[in-house]
Amino acid sequence: MTPDVLRVAVVSASPAWRDRLAALLGGARGVECIGTAGTVDELGRLTPMPDAVIVEAPDGESLETLVQSGSPPTPLVILSDEPDRNTALPALLAGSVAILERSPTVSRLLAAVRAAASGLTAVAPTHAASLFDSPASMDGARSAEWIQPLTPRELQVLRMLSDGAANKSIAAELQISEHTAKFHVSQILAKLGAESRTEAVAIGIRHGFVMV
Repeated sequence: MTPDVLRVAVVSASPAWRDRLAALLGGARGVECIGTAGTVDELGRLTPMPDAVIVEAPDGESLETLVQSGSPPTPLVILSDEPDRNTALPALLAGSVAILERSPTVSRLLAAVRAAASGLTAVAPTHAASLFDSPASMDGARSAEWIQPLTPRELQVLRMLSDGAANKSIAAELQISEHTAKFHVSQILAKLGAESRTEAVAIGIRHGFVMV
């Protein structure tokens, strides 16, 4: 195995589902399925430990265990047709997590694995609205027609925010002053009507400013 190959484990209570996912990964380039497990607890028996974990419809406790399993946390791809917002959002905000529908195509599954392994957050379009929708009282003010357009530079900064970059890192990457980076962040929050960087990223994902 070369360093470019991602070692992936599959967790599902269904043996048939584990076999199906393992078969999908078996023919993929750059990814190796190193084992499957019926529960999160069984993951510890795998040697070597995987670079990423695909888990099918985890309950809240299992998901919390996976998110808190290491520092940095193990990259996760969650497969669920109806992800629970209350348990999914904390996982997404931790980073290195992708959430897809329960039966994704091979290409989408591989893209999600690579995104999570790269430290990114990715969400299937079918789940974006339910996971990132604002409360009903805020929907009108934050609908697409009310959000001011972002400049190319602001879009660039917003995407860096989605990677968890601080002002200092943004300034260094874009070769601008830290004061200018802070100004761009302030403009983004104002235009999106967000009160925090995390909220700005969530709104950006929902409206297509940040690709997932």
